[in-house]
Amino acid sequence: MKIAFVRLTSLGDIILAMASLQVVRRRLPESHITWVAERRFADILDHNPDIQQIVRVDLKEMKRKKSLSALRAGYRSLALCGDFDAVIDLHGMLKSSVIAAILGGVRHGFARQMRKEPLAGLFYNRTVPVSLDLPAACRYATLAAHSLGLDFRRDELCPPEPYLFWGAGDSAATEEFFATNKRSILLVPETSAHYKNYPPEKFARIANQLQENILVCHGNQQEFLTASLIAESAPHVRVLPRLNLNQLKAVVGRCDLVIGGDSGPTHIAWASGVPSITLFGATPVCICPTARNRVIKTPSLVNLRRHDTTDRSVRDIPEHVIIELARELLEQAV
Repeated sequence: MKIAFVRLTSLGDIILAMASLQVVRRRLPESHITWVAERRFADILDHNPDIQQIVRVDLKEMKRKKSLSALRAGYRSLALCGDFDAVIDLHGMLKSSVIAAILGGVRHGFARQMRKEPLAGLFYNRTVPVSLDLPAACRYATLAAHSLGLDFRRDELCPPEPYLFWGAGDSAATEEFFATNKRSILLVPETSAHYKNYPPEKFARIANQLQENILVCHGNQQEFLTASLIAESAPHVRVLPRLNLNQLKAVVGRCDLVIGGDSGPTHIAWASGVPSITLFGATPVCICPTARNRVIKTPSLVNLRRHDTTDRSVRDIPEHVIIELARELLEQAV
């Protein structure tokens, strides 16, 4: 059976959506799976044995160029990937549903109440109602399974089998940052939205209390500035170089603990079976918490359709709560 998944962005959502692959693979072990993603995020899919073909699209570049020839070339490359027995749009936007239609085959997507853009439904042959109350990882797995006539139980992803992998050379870029006499903890101080960020001064105090080999990652200039601010206040902190996605997977995979907000690197930890503490305020808990992947959620009520960008309650999570949980997880790993 030839199956195509479409989830274009963002990094965290692609990671969470990828968990559905293991659900499908258990029931349909002989299936051939293709995944379509935006080029700047597609490397997160590399080295996954459940994916036989990765299709990288660059819609942002096409939009910038406003070139008809580039649009035609993109259309042709997508059309040549099919035909598929099933195409599953895990994104729910107009652009993703159009891509699903170009791929060919029976197209499946979220029912109207779950779609980000209602017009996406014009390009689906079948839709699946999925509860908004489920964690995002379970919503994606429910859509994938039900589109293929399969069952899905939430406990299948609590925890998931590790499904993010990297190449042999991807660890080399950060080899010098790992110590043998101390446990390595990765801090993720920034997310894709300011209201999800935990304060850098609190991260610095946490680092000073834990006294381990503390690393901080970053993906852009603002994140680098925040990482540097933490390092200036905590002598045990070292700022990692800017990493590509496969190198980032390798770093997370070698760490003893990852602490951060609702963002890609913390989701990498969950998907890799690495102990983690993820901080949630205005956003819903999107993973299935496990004994080693813990969450701290503020009492804020979450608008599942549109997050309250003025809600910065994640900043109010007490440092001692994070420190105590970190020590507990580190002791479990001994």
